[in-house]
Amino acid sequence: MRCSRAKAIATLTVCTLLGLTLAGQHRGADADDKSDETTDDNASVVGVVKFDGERLKRKPLVLREKGGKLSDCHILHDNPLLDESRIVSAKGELANVFIYVKKGLKKKIYPIPKSPALLNQEKCMFRPRVQGIQVGQEFLMRNSDPMTHNVRSFARRNRAFNVAQPAKSPDRDRVFTRGEGAVKLQCDIHPWMKAYYFVMEHPYFAVTNEKGQFKINGLPTGEYTLVAWHEEYGEQKVEITVAATGSTDVGFTFEDKAK
Repeated sequence: MRCSRAKAIATLTVCTLLGLTLAGQHRGADADDKSDETTDDNASVVGVVKFDGERLKRKPLVLREKGGKLSDCHILHDNPLLDESRIVSAKGELANVFIYVKKGLKKKIYPIPKSPALLNQEKCMFRPRVQGIQVGQEFLMRNSDPMTHNVRSFARRNRAFNVAQPAKSPDRDRVFTRGEGAVKLQCDIHPWMKAYYFVMEHPYFAVTNEKGQFKINGLPTGEYTLVAWHEEYGEQKVEITVAATGSTDVGFTFEDKAK
């Protein structure tokens, strides 16, 4: 991951936002004793992540396997596959940014989600590109393609792994015991296949959608450090104050490193 000279432009206001459809909604927190236990299901942290820079066209991926052989993956697509390392909308909104609370919550053990997190190998791409997984939550790896893939994890705090998945093979699973991130995943057979995950000790995190939007529900009243991470542009953070009701509005802007 490359570092960024990006600066955060974060404007915090408390307002009521209704009817907003957003991706990646979760609940959770970290371990600094700056919050109380006052919560309201209507309280949330919402925002948009933007990109300030030239709107470059996404480049087609070269579908060649390790060693240079043309991959059979091309038969799964009518149009060229495009690079997903930077997805910026026409309005400058940045997708696949991981947003999470880094500091501010009391130490506690949060409930483990009953539903597993899923990484799907679909049409020779990892789906989703970026996701959060809680400590203790089941993490499933699935191959939906008619060819063999593998999932290599470059974890540091949890045990790294490299799992082969032939076509039609059962899901593989892992459970992580320590928080860490960002962790890169890749398929060695098809080198363009990449994804990232964070292992979180709390459920207060989200991933921006194609409009750069995110929403985190149920954060207790208090002061927090909120972090935005992007695989190309690095990390930004901002201090926020969450009230018992309403929505805290947060904006991040990543700048082009060439500026």
